[in-house]
Amino acid sequence: MNASEHGLIGSSRAWLRAIDLCGRVANTRATVLLTGETGTGKDALARYIHRLSPRRERPMIVCNCSACPAELLESELFGHERGAFTGAIHSRAGLFERADQSTLLLDEVGDIAQVAQAKLLRVIQERRFSRIGAAYTQESDVRIVATTHADLRKLMERGRFREDLFYRLNVFPIHVPPLRERREDIPNLATHLLGVIARRNRARQSGMTEEALALLVSFHWPGNVRQLQSVLERALLLSMGEPIARDHLPSEITAGWIPPEDGETMTSLTYAHRLMVARSLYEARWDYSKAAGQLGVSVHILRQLANRFQLKRD
Repeated sequence: MNASEHGLIGSSRAWLRAIDLCGRVANTRATVLLTGETGTGKDALARYIHRLSPRRERPMIVCNCSACPAELLESELFGHERGAFTGAIHSRAGLFERADQSTLLLDEVGDIAQVAQAKLLRVIQERRFSRIGAAYTQESDVRIVATTHADLRKLMERGRFREDLFYRLNVFPIHVPPLRERREDIPNLATHLLGVIARRNRARQSGMTEEALALLVSFHWPGNVRQLQSVLERALLLSMGEPIARDHLPSEITAGWIPPEDGETMTSLTYAHRLMVARSLYEARWDYSKAAGQLGVSVHILRQLANRFQLKRD
């Protein structure tokens, strides 16, 4: 199955590594833990794993751990019997029951309430669970895929996440890279997203200028792919069918822009590097340590690049 057919666009080494690992684990029952910043596409990769698995004929069930209140999470996961608690007028199947012979996605599992962590661990270990208020247990043939933007090891150190649960979830970890670490994917990804957005809004789409594309590639994208999609949707609506230009992009994307020098083109590698360094320094207010962190280089290397490109604070 071609990953690009499912909107998983990219050819960077880090992205292809994540795609490859998804393909390797999909046909097994192993629990998968997808880690990475918010908006990187962890949910999309989870669905990709499910579609490649033998369980693909049944719908994947999703539990948004961060959105479910602690007092309701146990009932949401395991279900309850009628009269089990105040307000339990009817019996209700939980997500584990509904996900039988399918995949259960625990989205943002780092936010799961501590009171439910022990019971979740027991279900994963024993593959059996009980509805709240039930005197019997049920078998659970569920494949678990979990995602988190949090550092679970740090949560463990703070006593907010069970160590034994972490090791049960971390059977097959896959790190999803942030967009700033796969900038070479942005042109193709932007083209794909513009097509999706145009179809959804029934809008005419005429691509984008080289200047606008250079700005997208050089931005550090703290919100990752989700932020890129929002920026493109706004720009497409503003462009009214014309190619997206610099004026259609929000100020945080255009801030720190510098024009090409004589002999440079918008698509040249030299200009791309110079613009990326200039914008990182601008966004960091010329804090070399912060800008170096955004670029993934040492402060010494960043100073060398700033001197080479003759970048000055004014």
